[in-house]
Amino acid sequence: MATLAEGFSPKQFQLAFAAEADGVGAGEATDADYKFINIDSIEMPSLNPNQVLDVRHGVGRTLKEGDMFLSNKLTVKEISFSGIADATTLPMLLSNITSDASSAYEIDANYGGIDLQDGDAVSDNTKTFAVVIITPEGAQQQYFKGCVLTSLTINGDISEESGRLKVSGTFKTGHKPALDDTTIAPTAPTYFNTNYFMTDYASGETGATTRPFGLSDDPVMKSFSLTIENDAVFSGYDSDGNYQQIHRAIPEVSVTFDAVIKYDATTDNLIQTFENQSSSTLATSLIAKDNATRNIDITLAKSILTDVSFSEEDAMFLSVSSKGVAGASGSKIVSITVE
Repeated sequence: MATLAEGFSPKQFQLAFAAEADGVGAGEATDADYKFINIDSIEMPSLNPNQVLDVRHGVGRTLKEGDMFLSNKLTVKEISFSGIADATTLPMLLSNITSDASSAYEIDANYGGIDLQDGDAVSDNTKTFAVVIITPEGAQQQYFKGCVLTSLTINGDISEESGRLKVSGTFKTGHKPALDDTTIAPTAPTYFNTNYFMTDYASGETGATTRPFGLSDDPVMKSFSLTIENDAVFSGYDSDGNYQQIHRAIPEVSVTFDAVIKYDATTDNLIQTFENQSSSTLATSLIAKDNATRNIDITLAKSILTDVSFSEEDAMFLSVSSKGVAGASGSKIVSITVE
């Protein structure tokens, strides 16, 4: 018979992160430094331990206890999340994925990634984070040092939550986690009511511009998704089995922009453009209205269409995908301004 009658709601689990305080791979952020992500749901981290369960040579045709090899050394951990984009955490996430400490969050055409060594100074959000999953049972947190954000998506759909913008992403680390930490107690969440909305890009509003894929007029946009991929590989190691070096943007840093827009005279030419495009590029601008309390401006100066297809909504829409490309030296693949 079970002896514990207690149970927990999935909503009792939380996710927080902070820039590492004492150097790359050190963790050691103070409780006040941690910021909570307003997550939709919790996901189990991908711990990826090394498990070799091959039957070794011996008597019988069965796996023996001594045949097993199990280790958590030199493995890459992944912590994925999805939730609400808010004014506290989104700038931190954008700074890390773009390696830009300014408020412009730009990726230059000649971006070469960054290379980090354990112990390197961390003075802003561009280097590494400590990430903690806070569990309700026994205050035993899952604590991950030396994390970098390798994927970030900002998306919105006008038919969901009044067009409130969402965010999702993945942290990676080459350090072994502490899955029973009891020392971290981040302060209370600060994300309430600091949201962004698709309606900030409404056509006709003062200062607002919604002109993706080189369109000269604002289309009716149902949804959009901006994804930045800045992957990391790990090298070097210590005697405990932790990787010691992080190399970003290998093989590349990539930016993609997808949108579902109404089919009409403004957008009909995108079908022909997709079929006939050669070396020409298209600009994408999502500029929020002037009086928006909080807003996100997104610009891809040059991009190519990677797909155009019909999307049957209440009216006919087009599902359009593009990928940002680099122009001349000094140009930007993407620029994102958050206020």
